[in-house]
Amino acid sequence: MEKQFSKYLNGIANPEEFSSVLEALCGEDNHDKVSLELLKRWQETLNSAIENKENAALLDRIHHRIALEESRSATRMLIIYQNMLKVAAVLILGLVVSTLVLFRQQKPEYTNLVETVTTPYGARTNFKLPDGSEVWLNSGTTISFSRQYGKTRNIELSGQAYFHVVKDGKPFVVKTGFGRIEVMGTSFDAKAYANDNFKTTLVEGSVRVVDGTNHLINLKPGQQSIITPSGKSSIENVNTEYATSWREGKLVFVNTPFVQVAKDLEQWYNVKIDLQGDRLKRICYTGTIELETFSEVLELIKTTTPIKYSFDKNTRILKISGR
Repeated sequence: MEKQFSKYLNGIANPEEFSSVLEALCGEDNHDKVSLELLKRWQETLNSAIENKENAALLDRIHHRIALEESRSATRMLIIYQNMLKVAAVLILGLVVSTLVLFRQQKPEYTNLVETVTTPYGARTNFKLPDGSEVWLNSGTTISFSRQYGKTRNIELSGQAYFHVVKDGKPFVVKTGFGRIEVMGTSFDAKAYANDNFKTTLVEGSVRVVDGTNHLINLKPGQQSIITPSGKSSIENVNTEYATSWREGKLVFVNTPFVQVAKDLEQWYNVKIDLQGDRLKRICYTGTIELETFSEVLELIKTTTPIKYSFDKNTRILKISGR
């Protein structure tokens, strides 16, 4: 028993010896013997430590076991690494295949890539479209167009823009929420702000305006078509320089109803104007606004028009009433 117990403690017992020792340890009649044996082993260990003696055989077995475990750990890590490489290879292959499929599927969309340009309120810009046509965007305007046109050069507009269209044999169509404008090669201004009249001003060439009910309006240079939010349409002769002066940073009003002046100022200066009273609906304003600050504009209008106003800088709401 003592020999087997020694082998058990040193970790060199065979299966039969190991089972025998376990049975002895679990037997109630052997508690005293086991306690004495453990005490003896403990004393021997203490004496060995005090005398600084080395158990070469035990130390050798410990080193051997450590080396064995490290070898097994390295083998396990190698297997895991190899499996990870296999998984990575599958994922990479899947990624490549997916990329190729997506590329093939998206290629037609890429060739018809739609570009959107937006100018914030209080700003203006101009640039050239892919066909070489030039466009100016007024404050608070959004325009969308394809980088490669098909049979028709389609433009989507919300806001106000001035177009100088080049001729290339393809119809040029501007679509708005109120209707569309069809041209071949010309210069015109399109104003299509929400909650405002849809206006098309022809500078040169010819255009055809189609409203929401497919009613056709053919314009000549110097004419302006007006379509109200309710769908009512009309044609007026206008001074095109006044209608397109915003491109040069100017707003020109000639006997313009004050309600329309207020809408233009809202878009130009990015403010909210609250008109109070019906009297303002009967007032018209004539004047030119150019590079003035908003406060300067208010004082200018106040000196020439019977109005009074108050402005909240925090809410940016301007209240105007007649005086």
